[in-house]
Amino acid sequence: MILSGSFGTYSLPVRNALRGYQKLAEAAPDKFLRYQYIDLLDKSRERIARLLNVPSDECVFVPNATTGINIVLRNLQYQEKDCIIYFDVVYGAIEKTLVSLLETNPQLTLRKVGHGQDFGFSLPCTHSEILNALSQTISRVLYDGLRPKICVFETIASLPGVRFPFERIAKMCKEYDIISVVDGAHGVGQIPLNLAELDADFFVSNCHKWLYTPRGCAVLHVPKRNQHLIRTTFPTSHGYQPPKSYASSIPNPLPPSDKSDFINLFQFVATADNTPFYCVPAALNFRQNLCGGEHAIYNYIRDIAQRGADLLAMILGTEVMDDLDVGYGLKTMGSYEASDRRDGGRTGWAGSIRDCAMANVLLPITVVGASSRGSISMGPGGAGSAGGLSPALRQSSYGFPSTGATTHSLRASATGGTLGEPRMSTSPLNSPSAQSAGPVVVQEADVSTHIAWMEKTLVDKYNTFVAIFLYDGKLWTRVSGQIYLELKDFEWLGGVLKALCEGVRSGESLRRKDQNSAPDKEFEGFTLQSPTPSRQGTGTSVRRFDVTKGGWVDT
Repeated sequence: MILSGSFGTYSLPVRNALRGYQKLAEAAPDKFLRYQYIDLLDKSRERIARLLNVPSDECVFVPNATTGINIVLRNLQYQEKDCIIYFDVVYGAIEKTLVSLLETNPQLTLRKVGHGQDFGFSLPCTHSEILNALSQTISRVLYDGLRPKICVFETIASLPGVRFPFERIAKMCKEYDIISVVDGAHGVGQIPLNLAELDADFFVSNCHKWLYTPRGCAVLHVPKRNQHLIRTTFPTSHGYQPPKSYASSIPNPLPPSDKSDFINLFQFVATADNTPFYCVPAALNFRQNLCGGEHAIYNYIRDIAQRGADLLAMILGTEVMDDLDVGYGLKTMGSYEASDRRDGGRTGWAGSIRDCAMANVLLPITVVGASSRGSISMGPGGAGSAGGLSPALRQSSYGFPSTGATTHSLRASATGGTLGEPRMSTSPLNSPSAQSAGPVVVQEADVSTHIAWMEKTLVDKYNTFVAIFLYDGKLWTRVSGQIYLELKDFEWLGGVLKALCEGVRSGESLRRKDQNSAPDKEFEGFTLQSPTPSRQGTGTSVRRFDVTKGGWVDT
């Protein structure tokens, strides 16, 4: 079961199309790779351009969004005092790309907007606060005597998974004469996009994450006014046109083309399996014919993601990252109680950070030593407190004892709408009568170890995956909505996450680390119920896992 939104998946009709193109390529490689693929690629460009409301000769395909952003940033030329502005929720590979640019362009300056910066914001916050932080940063860059040349920003950020005010950021870039580079990795297929209205300078988005194409397919949109800036692909291939001053003639072994230099540049980039590019029509046909069309998909995946996140937060006794709750999301937990206050029900997410098919749910784990704003995980009731959530909605959790209401009765009264009643799980992991053993407490230094263990266990033991990450001193999980998910899947995930939190509490997530660091295997056969004597000293002491310290201690 895929709940993370990391790499995407595709349907059987799309898989059949992929296999068909691969068979064509293998049957006659020269015929296919020199002639046949061109028509397939053109049809894919036409279909994706129609979806995005732009001309087809402004759209090309690249393997992924990271490649597209690299192509743009490495083609642009930088002068003294040029500055690139980006946000702290930037995808890690893109931030590393920006840093690597400094190695070959030492005259370049980077300026980050977000948590912990001079003019920043901390999620959850409103879109207006994000825009205000950007405006202040631009003013400061100008005050420092620098030129804000480029702004890199997301449609929907990856971690945390929140919708960004990308439309208004693009307009702000125009007002300040800043080149807008939109990392829409999670955009196409998840939310409606009209690139003609957006009018960004450069836009790239994966098709394999949400549009249901095979992996290795992303669209790069470059308006005609900027196509002259993209001089080469990476790697440089046969479509590159050397400067006219270059005397030597470099032969091109590919058939002649009457397309624009920009389209030719990306039409053949070295030898690769580009059959995922040709599957865009099959993916769009599947979405239209079997899923009810684009807007039906957009509405369902957003609805199931946000309602599922609310249900997951209720099971864990925590909160959803939500800017529409009074007090930066500390009052309720992005719960049904909060949803009821939104005018129009599901439409109340419009314009917020939750206006997408991704959501972030707080894990009931307190990180000792991590600084954070607010008191989501350290509020009344201990780690995982739901703050001001109505007692009627509290259940057995890591922050709250049960007040008598059962999980089934609470959910039955709180769920409904177009998705119907969720089917309740009978898994013992999700038993509402399980007694809490108190808050889960970990040390900041061990957070990466805990995360690695939880994510690996999700894959190995439960055959699923959700991203777990540290933000603002708290541990969160990111969930995504997809057409194949139901509320019962999020309920099941709640039981799985509770089991993982128990593993963290018991020290299981640190045990392997300690065993690997102990050459004499002093923890071999160790159990929490019957701790073995320590081999240190006289052998009368034992080791136990101290939840308040988040590690093993001698007693």
